[in-house]
Amino acid sequence: MGEIVDFFQGSSRVEVEAISVLLVDDQPVFRNVAKSILERDGDCEVIGEAIDGMHAIEMMGKLNPDIVVMDVQMGDMSGVEATRRILSRHPQANVVLTSMGSDSEYPTLAREIGACGFVPKRNLNVSMLRSLVGGGPSGGNDAIAA
Repeated sequence: MGEIVDFFQGSSRVEVEAISVLLVDDQPVFRNVAKSILERDGDCEVIGEAIDGMHAIEMMGKLNPDIVVMDVQMGDMSGVEATRRILSRHPQANVVLTSMGSDSEYPTLAREIGACGFVPKRNLNVSMLRSLVGGGPSGGNDAIAA
């Protein structure tokens, strides 16, 4: 019979670093569901939650997450305006816009304001976030998920 070979013996396993995420949404139910989905496999850690754009701007400076998942439409300040302000203060930030609606203009809007992309809430997952920001913390590729 054959011998069992451990291909990792004597070498280090490549572990994917967890992506740190700031979730911004005025709906607590969505934040809870999104957090569960993103943290399920250990590839993502939600390090903060904001209920609106102003809180997101404040938390961005304190937490410096790898990715900000930002709802497009919120009460006090839209996700679009919050994204503009975050990117003006933190140009290296990776912001992904999201919405329940799949307005065909959201991907274009995301690109215009400098976000990494747009993902409908129903499609939000870790691999989608990684693809939008070029694999994680190291940089974006301007992909848009429709």
